[in-house]
Amino acid sequence: MAKNCYRSFTIISLSMVFILISSCSQSQRKDENYSTNKTPREVLGFYTEQEGTLPGSQPTVNSQFTNLSIIAPFWYKLDDKQPGNLIDSVTVDHKKMVIQSAHEKRLKVYMVVHNLFYETEEKGKQVASNILQNDKNRFVFIQNLRNEINQFKYDGINIDMENLYLTDRESFSLMIKKLSEALHRDGKVVTVSVPANTGDSRANPWSPWFDYEKLGLFSDRLMIMTYDEHNPRTTPGSTASVNWTEATIRYALKHGVPPSKILLGIASYGWDWDTTANKTLYSSYAMLMGQKTKYKAKVIWDSRSQTPHFSYVDKKHHSHQAWFENSHSLRFKLDLVEKYNLRGIGIWRLGLEDPMYWTTIPEKIKVKK
Repeated sequence: MAKNCYRSFTIISLSMVFILISSCSQSQRKDENYSTNKTPREVLGFYTEQEGTLPGSQPTVNSQFTNLSIIAPFWYKLDDKQPGNLIDSVTVDHKKMVIQSAHEKRLKVYMVVHNLFYETEEKGKQVASNILQNDKNRFVFIQNLRNEINQFKYDGINIDMENLYLTDRESFSLMIKKLSEALHRDGKVVTVSVPANTGDSRANPWSPWFDYEKLGLFSDRLMIMTYDEHNPRTTPGSTASVNWTEATIRYALKHGVPPSKILLGIASYGWDWDTTANKTLYSSYAMLMGQKTKYKAKVIWDSRSQTPHFSYVDKKHHSHQAWFENSHSLRFKLDLVEKYNLRGIGIWRLGLEDPMYWTTIPEKIKVKK
């Protein structure tokens, strides 16, 4: 409004000019104050190397580091042969290069440790249980994490043990307590990724394994994975509808997690369901837009979930439904971050997103540096 203050006036007195200039500058100051007075929010971006044809995360970090607070490289999984040890997927030199480059960009770096991608899901549960149920193995695990964090100058850690036995629920909380006690002595931050829980039938099937209340107490941040509401195991639908996302936030708050500890999960990807062959493809925004263009599909906005989708028939005459996130659906998630005064967001993952995310994020929230 301030820019248009003078348009309708052609002849005015000097006193009127002064009044108008004064009111315009006040208006501009209010606009500036609105953006600077916002609470800074953390923007954590999960970082991976190239996955098949899907691009790695480094180009996004290079171009968008001013819109990020933290990167979390997905490099370590639990050793299935030596309980408490880690298997890393990149070289020492590569770790040093990525971490140093991030620190030069004023980004914090958290190491991610997971129990995923073994031959079977059952093995992932057992590998975690070997640490959680054995005091000696847990001690070795925590010492190995401390050594790795200090050697490579990580700023913190993200524990991403998603697939647990229900009987390990309490021992997982205890492990996070012990880990936090150890890493806090080193001045490091402990974050835990937890599956989305709504407290009802819409909860992630892995949710009961995680005690939100205790994990919220012992860790510094809970990274709630508010994505995959619909996934290859379900019928086609939104990756994260706005109502489901909000129900997840409410559940966490109801179970004692302070909003200042919650990072809201944001998907950068979509799913393309081939409903004829009963197959689903994990897809980047660019891949989906390529299919949309190739098959002349029309993107439809679903007002119920506040997410976009489209349908098409491929050259094999297979029917497809694609649901994804874009910069417009992102706005509704960022509104929830502001509404509930959350710590920030965690994006899975950098490199797959709608490029307009990086216009929307600084528009909607103030990025903590």
